[in-house]
Amino acid sequence: MRAIISVADKSGIIEFARGLSALDVEIISTGGTASTLTEAGIPVQAVAEVTGFPEILGGRVKTLHPAIAGGILARRAVPGDMRELSEHQITPIDLVVCNLYPFAQAIARNAPHEQLIEEIDIGGVTLLREAAKNYVDVSVVVRPQDYDMVLMAIREHGTPSLEARRQLAAVAFSHTAYYDSLIADYMRLGTSEALLPEYLTLGLQRIQPLRYGENPHQYAAFYAWGNATHAAPASNGNHGAAVASVPTVASAQVLHGKELSYNNLLDLDAALAAVASFTSPATVIVKHTNPCGLACSDTLVESYRRAHAGDPISAYGGIIGVNREVDAATAAELGSVFYEAIIAPGFTDEALDLLRKKKNIRLLATGMEIGPSAMSANAVDPYRLDFRRVSGGILAQTADIISDQDVTCEVVTERKPTFEETTDLLFAWKAVRHVKSNAIVLAQRLMIVGVGAGQTYRAASVQIAIDRAADRARGAVLASDAYFPFADGVELAAKAGVTAVIQPGGSIRDEEVIRAANRNMMAMIFTGQRHFRH
Repeated sequence: MRAIISVADKSGIIEFARGLSALDVEIISTGGTASTLTEAGIPVQAVAEVTGFPEILGGRVKTLHPAIAGGILARRAVPGDMRELSEHQITPIDLVVCNLYPFAQAIARNAPHEQLIEEIDIGGVTLLREAAKNYVDVSVVVRPQDYDMVLMAIREHGTPSLEARRQLAAVAFSHTAYYDSLIADYMRLGTSEALLPEYLTLGLQRIQPLRYGENPHQYAAFYAWGNATHAAPASNGNHGAAVASVPTVASAQVLHGKELSYNNLLDLDAALAAVASFTSPATVIVKHTNPCGLACSDTLVESYRRAHAGDPISAYGGIIGVNREVDAATAAELGSVFYEAIIAPGFTDEALDLLRKKKNIRLLATGMEIGPSAMSANAVDPYRLDFRRVSGGILAQTADIISDQDVTCEVVTERKPTFEETTDLLFAWKAVRHVKSNAIVLAQRLMIVGVGAGQTYRAASVQIAIDRAADRARGAVLASDAYFPFADGVELAAKAGVTAVIQPGGSIRDEEVIRAANRNMMAMIFTGQRHFRH
């Protein structure tokens, strides 16, 4: 048997090559890999000795030669192929072990453009595609985790089975497709193809399989975008390290707790997005991706107390998101209620000591600031497209991210909102974007007091929010994610004591809605922007 080994990730390669050599497998190798194996005392034949041609162009051309390609692509059962190999004195190659230049890591460390171009692998991709295409006769190995299986198969049967070779070929093609998708995404930046390109390639890498999906009968896994690395397991004293340009659930470091579930991850992402809308200390409590409590205050602990007070019944078993480092005072308050998980920029040592006493809670640290300035890059980031699957295809859209400067407020009623009402209206407008449509939020003193979500008509969401708020609806303000098609929702709010409304406007019955607000001495602001969340 003859093998060619050319790997950027050298994890486990010495042990694997040593095992191959012990089985009398002849090893061919390229520059850096050849040096590694030679230093380990493993017999290696340089590619240049096989091709009779040196590596050129600074290593850009090494394995692109008929002596390599022919040896891999020749079909053993086709007499003409084997006759041509003999005529040109080419020996077949039976095993290709290759993984590619670390383009994703180069992006993650913000390498300069010239260096990134040199991290685009050409020869390695060719080797993988050649071997995968000819999997009937050739085994191709990309992942170090497959080394032991392949070595055992060679030891026991002389070669992996045909089924195993086909599986390895599928891995190889997936690897090259993933690799090319990262390059395509990078090359699109700054061009007309940057968002919504004609050919959309999704570079996703599995972080971990999940126990199950939304329900136990569904299979699930967690995948991360290839341009963002994920955190390594926490070590003692490491309370979160920055591993991505913006805080994400995928890059957050799990500091404590059992394995995250599919639903946990959805709720954590919703919590992170919600608190990232605010510059003041903020806490959100999320249930089924909807905020049931959200508040801002001068201190994190007070923001938590107010968020919990917004709906203490729904808060139980929720997901917490905060935009400040969790201190001991906040941890003490959090520890008094059962929560599934907390995501934060970080945790003080004292906070970790307190929260780790609760075995079932998960603690995640983004390791970096959570707030509008940290998240604003997402608005122009092509990787930040949102996706939804429909039968036969995928819908893609840019993210619903609007900066404070882009919000226009037009007072359309006879009464203008007071300063306090305006402050609460803008708070509620930020909050309602994170609630499922039809979405209604009642707020008072930078605190959610009632939420109506996901109803099929808007007035029903208004009534639910009023019912949740109870007496706190009196003096509150209301935010609606879309316009009021009729005046009934505003009439309900006025009857409950709501004093001001913020909504997009744009209904054919806007004048009717405005008249209803005027009759009830309510202030109303139109933003001209809708925030549906299906």
